[in-house]
Amino acid sequence: MRSETLFDHNPGPRARAYRAVGIFLALHLGVPAVASLAISLAAPVAASAQTWTLDRVLETARRSDPGIAAARAAGDAGSAAAASGWSALSPRIGLDAGWTRSDDPALLFSQKLWQGRFTAADFALPTLNDPAPRSAWNWGATAEQPLWNGGAEVTAPALAAHRGRAARESARAAVADRLLEVAGVYVEAVRARDALEADSIALAAAEESRRSAVERFRRGQIPELDTLRATAHWAETRVAALGSDRRVQVALARLATTVGQRVLREDLGMLPDPAGQNRDASRSEPYVAARPEYVAAREEARARGIEVTRASLALLPSLNARADVRRYEDPESGGGARRFFVGLTASFPIWDGTRRIQERRIARARADEAVARAELLKRALAASTLDAAVDAEVSLDRRDAAHLGAASAEEALRLAQGRYRAGLLPQSDLLAVEAEAARARHARVDAESDAVLAQYRLLHARGMLE
Repeated sequence: MRSETLFDHNPGPRARAYRAVGIFLALHLGVPAVASLAISLAAPVAASAQTWTLDRVLETARRSDPGIAAARAAGDAGSAAAASGWSALSPRIGLDAGWTRSDDPALLFSQKLWQGRFTAADFALPTLNDPAPRSAWNWGATAEQPLWNGGAEVTAPALAAHRGRAARESARAAVADRLLEVAGVYVEAVRARDALEADSIALAAAEESRRSAVERFRRGQIPELDTLRATAHWAETRVAALGSDRRVQVALARLATTVGQRVLREDLGMLPDPAGQNRDASRSEPYVAARPEYVAAREEARARGIEVTRASLALLPSLNARADVRRYEDPESGGGARRFFVGLTASFPIWDGTRRIQERRIARARADEAVARAELLKRALAASTLDAAVDAEVSLDRRDAAHLGAASAEEALRLAQGRYRAGLLPQSDLLAVEAEAARARHARVDAESDAVLAQYRLLHARGMLE
C-alpha cells in the first residue's frame, strides 16, 4: 500500500494536519518565512545512522551492487585468461593408466614385447596366428616441454602482462561507469525530494491566495476574474505538486533497487557541497593517460603488437621435447617390465597455402587497428575531460546565480504579499510573483543537483571514481 503523502486526492488525517499547518504558517508568517522554516527543518543537525548520504549509497554499491560485482568478475576472468598464456613456458606432465583385453595377434605381440616376457613357444605359428585372449595393463608418467613454437615461449610473459592489465583496467572502467550511474540515481532522488518541498511551499501560497481572493470577492473588493485566476493558479500548482510527488516515489523506488533496501523520503540526506574541488580545465592530458579505458586500450594495442611478432616467428620450425616412463604388466602371470622414451621433434611445414603469411598480415592489420582505436579513444577522453572540467566550473556559477535568484524571488514575494494585503497590488501581479518564486525554487534545486552531478562526472572523467 502506498504511504500517505501531502498530495493524495483523498488525504488522511496526517496529510490534512500538514496542510493546515502550512496554511496557518503562510497566513501568520508569510510564504518566505515558511520557506526558510522548511529548509531549516530539512537540514539535519547530524546525520543519523539511517540517513542515506551519497557516500553511503556509493559504499553500499561498491559492496553489493550486481553490476559492480559482474564487472569485477569479468576482470578476474580476463586476468585468469591472460595468466594462462604462461603455459607456453611450462612442461606438460601427466599420469595415466590403462587396461586392455584382446585376442588381436598384433596387439598381443606388442604387449609381450613391452612386458618383456617372450619365450620360444610364443613364436609357434598357431600361437602367433590365433592367440588366446589375454589381459594387460600399464601405467606411467609423461612429460612434454615446448621449446619453440612460433615464439610463444619467448613472448608469453609480456603478452600475459599486457592482457592481464587490460582486463583489470577494463573492470575498473566498468566499475567507475556503474558508480557514476549510482550517483546519478541518488542525486535524482534528492532532486525530486527537494522539488516536492518547493512545490509544497508553492501550493501553500497558492491555497492562501485562492482563499484570500474568494474572501475579497465576497466583500466586493475584487472582480470575479481575479478569483478565477487565483483558482486556476492553485490548480496548476497542485498539478505540479502531484507530479513532484509521483517523481519522488519513482526516484525512491529506483534508489531502493540500487541499494537493495527500502529508502523512505525522510531517510534521504542532503547533497554534498561540490565547491572547492580542483577543476583545472587545462590539465586534462595527465588524467587521460591514467583513465582505465585508455590504459586498457593501450595495453590491448601492445598485446596485438606481440601477436604480430608471434605470427612472424611462426614462419620458423617448431621444436618440442617429450619423455615417457611406463610400466607394462600381465595380470595373469605377474610378469612385466619398465620402459622409457625420450625424444626431440622438429617440424617445419614447407607449404601451407600461404596460411601463415596471411595470418601475419591479419595480425599486423589488427595491431594497427588497435593502435588507431587507442589514439582515437585518447582524443575523445581528452575532449570529454575538458568538457567535464568546464561544466563543473560553470555549474558552481549557475548554482550561485540560482541561489541569488531564489533569495531575490522570495524577498519579492514577501514584498508583493505585503502590498497585496495593503490593497496596493493587483491579484494578477501577486500570482505572477508567486509563479516566479516557484520557478526560482526549482531552478535552485536543479542547479544544486546539477553541480553535484557535474563534480562526479569530473571525477569519472579523470579516472578518480572507483
